[in-house]
Amino acid sequence: MSQFSKYDSEFCGNIPIHIINTIQDYGILLVLDRNTLTIEQLSENAGEMFVTPFRSLAGKNVQEVIGQPAFNELQVCVEKGNGKYPTAWVLNGKRFFTLVHVTDNMVILEIENQPAEGAESSFSTLYQSLRDTVSKIETAHDIHEVCTIAAAELKRISGFDKIMIYAFDKDWNGNVMAEAMEPDMGSYLGFTFPASDIPKPARDMYQKNPYRFIPNRAFKPIKLYPVINPISYTFLDMSECNLRGVAAVHVEYLKNMNVTASMSVRLIKDGALWGLIACHHKTARRIDSQLCTVLEFLSTVISSRINLLHHQKFLDLSARLNSLYTQLIENIYQSNHLVKSLLHEKPDVMELFGAQGVVVTYKGKTHVAGEAPNASELEDLVLWLHLKQLRKVFYTDSLSDIYDIASEYQHIASGILVIPIQSAQDEYIILFRKEFIRTTSWGGNPEERIFFDKDPKIYHPRHSFKLWQQHVKGFSKPWLQEEVMAAENLRSFIYELINPEPLAK
Repeated sequence: MSQFSKYDSEFCGNIPIHIINTIQDYGILLVLDRNTLTIEQLSENAGEMFVTPFRSLAGKNVQEVIGQPAFNELQVCVEKGNGKYPTAWVLNGKRFFTLVHVTDNMVILEIENQPAEGAESSFSTLYQSLRDTVSKIETAHDIHEVCTIAAAELKRISGFDKIMIYAFDKDWNGNVMAEAMEPDMGSYLGFTFPASDIPKPARDMYQKNPYRFIPNRAFKPIKLYPVINPISYTFLDMSECNLRGVAAVHVEYLKNMNVTASMSVRLIKDGALWGLIACHHKTARRIDSQLCTVLEFLSTVISSRINLLHHQKFLDLSARLNSLYTQLIENIYQSNHLVKSLLHEKPDVMELFGAQGVVVTYKGKTHVAGEAPNASELEDLVLWLHLKQLRKVFYTDSLSDIYDIASEYQHIASGILVIPIQSAQDEYIILFRKEFIRTTSWGGNPEERIFFDKDPKIYHPRHSFKLWQQHVKGFSKPWLQEEVMAAENLRSFIYELINPEPLAK
């Protein structure tokens, strides 16, 4: 399984996409010295907006270029201190959406080059139009329902041809939880995309920037002038810039997907990236700043509901485990018979831990309930555990990965959780979980996710996203941390029960 599921390659992970040094062509970029507000660096298309050769703009005070009204608004942003401030400026008699980034020593201006049409709606008007959507999301009963509702609502609101919502697994592969799309587009519902599709540098960007918008994959990259930023003496860090250029491999990836315009919006759980909303369009498409803001707002609503449901699921599981654990402990106290209470009273230890078999080796005897390896196999397993000298709970969801002999009985014991009673005397509670064959529906063969040219510096993404299924054997359902904690508590309780402290004289 690991050869596919953990493909978050060092190669992809080392691509410095935040210093790509080009921008997309739907706007211009100006970099100012924070103290003097002179233009120190700019995109080479800036001259088109200000009808001046771009080289002659370098070194000018930005007030001369953007005019007094816009300059006044810029000063207000700078006086607020470090941060990112969306606004709209009147330039050459037309309004343009502008994003002002204020940092310690520079100010970065992103100015869209297409005039804003019409007046922006007030927050009150926007909220009224989104109220039903928000209500649907906030009343969803589980995470799949949240994603399904959100995909349909976001497609209706945004007008994109396709919306996918996918969640990252522990290895950063993306699992498509829901989608809403035009009928002539291919479905990826239930597909998994390898972590290399969104490598670590790209994922890290979403901690700084809530969304990524590419209106037209066929854009002409616009260079920065000069190449080296005169303030930092390095390439400009564009981590938080919406206009930031796009790596050629990602452009090719979109082309292979038959997508021309795309937007990705983050979903956050407990302060970390949980998943993404992927918006795809078959043709080039520009959207205004207000719709970007709406999508960002809805992503926070979706994230909030996902967060709440995750924590509710955790609380429900903890409450169930605590209830079963308390009943089991009470049975042990009342019966004063450890093995009988663990194996033959309700709830038994298998119910507590969701196991299908259990073996208790205690005081020289072996007691079995449910499905377990045979006597000879158990003898070898206990010997293997003896060599580990266990002092705390031991568990794995793939015993055969670390103990070869277990492959002979992995159908009944792929997963194992061992609670040592007294490991020096080979006294254990050994719980078994059956094999759970995992089927992953990959979007294309994960072995073919990247192709290299003869020049290893040039590489290409895979061409096919067709269903490619992988069946993984030898694993059980994983042991949850809440279950491991309950097992540790049970270990401590049993140890104290059979090793009572002598009364003080």
